Amino acid sequence: MKNDFLYMLDTNAVSNLIRGQGNTALQALVIERDACISVITEAEIRFGVKRKPQATRLAKAVGVFLLDMPCLPWTSATAQTYADLRTRMEVQGIGLSAMDLLIAAHAIAEDCTLISADGAFTKVPGLRVLDWSANDDSTLPGNPARLVRERLAREGISPSDVADAVAEVRASAKQVKPKKPAKPE
Repeated sequence: MKNDFLYMLDTNAVSNLIRGQGNTALQALVIERDACISVITEAEIRFGVKRKPQATRLAKAVGVFLLDMPCLPWTSATAQTYADLRTRMEVQGIGLSAMDLLIAAHAIAEDCTLISADGAFTKVPGLRVLDWSANDDSTLPGNPARLVRERLAREGISPSDVADAVAEVRASAKQVKPKKPAKPE
């Protein structure tokens, strides 16, 4: 299944964003609207709030976050991906918690890169993972140059197309003679 999002945030990334502890690249993902969450992550976040009924500021922050963050539903296609993935992982002897396996399957089904600081996801076959907790923001998709390249690629625009367009603009700019500013009298 293909959607409009390149990235799916894992629960630990969402928790850190809500607490204001995400790095700038992680924050840029949310601002750029290239990220979504799984309904499974929504369930985990809502469960965390229910476990702390006295944390009213947390509940309010979660509510605001969920209002603005696209949340992808679990579908029959996602369920099929989950069944295939779980079977494959069991045969290979790879273990993952139940909720993490659901999120991993959802990211694969939606063709998203999962943004997580949980190293367990790196064992999941076929899952693309980026560690948001790395100190180097350039490893995350919040890197502006990477964001531009990925957006262009989604639109079917290759690096050579960009180079050709830049060369064309530069050539036409050379043909236009700049006006000399008027001298004061």
